[in-house]
Amino acid sequence: MTFRDRNHQHKIIELESIWNSLSRLSTFAHAHGIEDIFQDNGAKVLQQLIYLNFTIIPGREGHDARSEDNREWEMKSINLETSATGFSTNHHTTHDIINNYRNARWSFAIYRGITLEEIYVMSPQTLEPIFQQWEEQLAAGRDHLNNPKISVTFVRENGVRVFPFDENNPFDPQDID
Repeated sequence: MTFRDRNHQHKIIELESIWNSLSRLSTFAHAHGIEDIFQDNGAKVLQQLIYLNFTIIPGREGHDARSEDNREWEMKSINLETSATGFSTNHHTTHDIINNYRNARWSFAIYRGITLEEIYVMSPQTLEPIFQQWEEQLAAGRDHLNNPKISVTFVRENGVRVFPFDENNPFDPQDID
């Protein structure tokens, strides 16, 4: 392919058509508090917000989203094509972070590439064994944990799957205890 030949121009036209759709997605994302669909998994966060009927909590501090009942949520996602170790948490997990985690509900989105395969929700009580394990590691003399993971297996075995939607009996995430 030579610069600006027929093949190159065709690719430019195709890209511009696709980019126009991305521009529409970006405008939609802005209306839901996502500033950049290409940063911090913005498009994936938008998808989860819409499917879960959440609103974003602005800023990088604190929890990620709020459900209609005004409960705050931690939202985690994983791409199984690039990571198999589990859902990332916080690079400096301390007792304070763990206590903060106990005050939120959790959603876990499982992707393969950009394709959303599953979403699970969990109460902090269901995650308590994980939190206790982290606290034991901290009690052993560490000042923080470097990004402890929550395994996909644990989430699938203990969470409530809300996506794909069960059309006959959909589960509203805010009903998690």
